[in-house]
Amino acid sequence: MKMETKFEMGRGSGVEQLDLFGDPITIKYELSVIPVSVIDLTPQKVRERGEHDSKSSRQGYSPFSAQIASLCFEFFMRDASLVFDPFAGWGERGAAAKVYGRQYIGYDLSLDAIAEAKRKGVTNIHADSCTADIPSHDGLVTCPPYWNLEIYNGCGIDKAKSWEEFKECYRLILSRCWDQAKSGSIYCIIVGEWRKAHKYYDLEGVTRRVMGELGAEMVDQVIVSRKNISKIKVMLPQAKRLGYTVRVHESLLVFRKPLYDELMEQCGREDDAEE
Repeated sequence: MKMETKFEMGRGSGVEQLDLFGDPITIKYELSVIPVSVIDLTPQKVRERGEHDSKSSRQGYSPFSAQIASLCFEFFMRDASLVFDPFAGWGERGAAAKVYGRQYIGYDLSLDAIAEAKRKGVTNIHADSCTADIPSHDGLVTCPPYWNLEIYNGCGIDKAKSWEEFKECYRLILSRCWDQAKSGSIYCIIVGEWRKAHKYYDLEGVTRRVMGELGAEMVDQVIVSRKNISKIKVMLPQAKRLGYTVRVHESLLVFRKPLYDELMEQCGREDDAEE
């Protein structure tokens, strides 16, 4: 007898649903974003209009993707109770937190960004994540500034005089957050890399190294593709001339803070090794 396998996800269908191996699915989730390792972004409104067929969209404000915000809150941080954002920005992530019923605290140094977030119904706090008290949290979602690539208001770490200074400030903020993260916390950080004046800036690599040094466990990575919405024809001639590929993706890096008992077990193994 052939067994029919059902793939739909949801609640209340009244029909027993089976996984790929024919076993009953006991936990069902309704997801607005399919959790796959590559997500192609779709167009969304931007606050600043511009002739992006003739200039890069990076010259102005680029909003945080609603698709990625949904994936973070609905999927990766579905068990989080309080989510912190050290670079709260224009309110997209805070608005998503409200949609998915997560308590959210966001810090930002731009009064313009805080005002825009307020119009979205999000009350972000005017505070410097380098010095202000970081709240205890079990989730973090953020997108750090891309130093010399985009133009930001306020006096944040993007105003650092050098790439090295920026990296040190960024490391400080992540370290301060990690100190206040509860064991088992999930961190969702979307980062990328870029070139300017022929120099390559690998913020993704920096983030991986810092989180690794803090003891974070990397649990997932999602490639965020902007290929379908990027003005590739603007960038392609220069890319061909210089021998560089056109950057059309970012990465959503997902980390976890080990549970307390896991840390104790690791410490015990290290002590045994020393003996």
